[in-house]
Amino acid sequence: MHPFIRSFIKNFPAPCLLLLLLAGCTKNFREYNTNPINATDEMLQYDNLSTGVFFSQMEQNIFPTAQPPAFGDEMYQIVQNLAGDVYSGYMGASNNWFGGVNNTTYSLTPSWYNAAFNRAFLGVMPAWLAIKKKTDGQVSSRHVYALAQIIKVESIHRTTDMYGPLPYFKFGAGSLTTDYDGQDAIYNSFFADLDSAISVLSAFVQQSPNLKPLAAYDLIYGGDYVKWIRFANSLKLRLAMRVAYADPAKAKLMAEAAVNNPYGVMTANEDNALLKSGNGVQIHNPLQIICFNFDDVRMGANMESFLNGYKDPRIAFMFNKAAADGNYHGIRTGINISSKALYTTPFSTLNVAPETPIRWMSAAEMYFLRAEGAVRGWNMGGLAQALYQSGIQTSFDQWGAGSSTNYIADSLSKPAAYTDPSNAGNNIGATSTSLSTITIKWKESDALETKLEKILTQKWIAMYPDGQEAWTEFRRTRYPKIFPVVVNNSSSQISTSVQIRRLPFPQSEYQSNAAGVSTGVSLLGGADNGGTKLWWDKKP
Repeated sequence: MHPFIRSFIKNFPAPCLLLLLLAGCTKNFREYNTNPINATDEMLQYDNLSTGVFFSQMEQNIFPTAQPPAFGDEMYQIVQNLAGDVYSGYMGASNNWFGGVNNTTYSLTPSWYNAAFNRAFLGVMPAWLAIKKKTDGQVSSRHVYALAQIIKVESIHRTTDMYGPLPYFKFGAGSLTTDYDGQDAIYNSFFADLDSAISVLSAFVQQSPNLKPLAAYDLIYGGDYVKWIRFANSLKLRLAMRVAYADPAKAKLMAEAAVNNPYGVMTANEDNALLKSGNGVQIHNPLQIICFNFDDVRMGANMESFLNGYKDPRIAFMFNKAAADGNYHGIRTGINISSKALYTTPFSTLNVAPETPIRWMSAAEMYFLRAEGAVRGWNMGGLAQALYQSGIQTSFDQWGAGSSTNYIADSLSKPAAYTDPSNAGNNIGATSTSLSTITIKWKESDALETKLEKILTQKWIAMYPDGQEAWTEFRRTRYPKIFPVVVNNSSSQISTSVQIRRLPFPQSEYQSNAAGVSTGVSLLGGADNGGTKLWWDKKP
């Protein structure tokens, strides 16, 4: 990561940053913004041009890819990579920013933990508000706003799952001080928004089954509303499971409604939500730059442990063998890195190319969510074992890893002990309590927690490389076992054994919205630090 990104985020005036974001988020939007004489109000009504350009902006800011010039990959790095990607165990940082006193060792860096909040409220929400205003009161545009609502929920659920309470409901009201809303209320609004959007889009598809009004702007599904309905149901299922320990009745109700909706949830890899180049917009996967240009990230130690231990063929599709010895080696998070050179060449790079799509959600994840629901006694349209096995095979298919028959039948393999080739002090031995002992093969006689650990472990593997969702599910369920940090620089704010639970509210909020952020701290129910649990983090 280039050092000047820190001072840019910290010191750049918010209004100017907003202008840059709005002007720089998509090629199309920049073109329309700099050539206003080429488009009249009347012309903007044609082919949804007045709203369509904002969809590209929203889609490119959920996983940050659209940024002011020269900041795209750095923004992804501090929003996603130096938070969820490392906290989930998927990846390990190879750099030692600030002498190793940074996010990876729980000394949370303000200019880094501010970033996810800014992406949501400067990159996504202004575009959503523009769509809302342009479609307000227009019955013929209800489908446009419905799609914007789905994308907004996809964005904000990731944001609230990082911070907790947010200044959400009154966004755009123009007040100098904006109170925060509790995460329970925000989640209830997610379900209401998704239900409404699913209803509106379903009605549109029934009346106009062959129309794709936003095909020219939608980088995910090319304007295919049937796929968006299925995505909305899938997102509803994900969020329902998120509240399983906080509000079990609500979780069951929403999950069953999502699965049993006429359009259902994702069941095939053709349904996967992938952000990729199209419609004149070029998407470059930031992980490729972060890994190979910045040399800042490698395979995670936990991925090495699980994939090697399970003899998982997906490992070759996810990572490259280390140049030093031709084996797979991952970096443990939260270690002392005295020299960057010690944690680059000896470790495995990510198997990612510039054109690799950025995955928002997959069908494999849905099978594991349904399997979890089934073991809880919910109506998930199948038995837990069949859903669990379908999730594994669907993930194998997604990666092109062949048949999972032998893998699913393996009742002996366990995650492998971990050896750091650069520092034996970071090793995790075969008898360490930090090492998972869970196997693969499903056994109906297993206890509930054993079944849940198997489901969540395989789901964790399948969701790679979305570390934020993996970190969130680890916090919710405690599965799979993630190696704790070796160096904890949190000044006792974060427990090494419990691990980090959230990111603090941005310093910019304390500076510009002090009264508002104080309501957020009150709703949080604990100190504004990385050790306080979120509302849904209720598992005993």
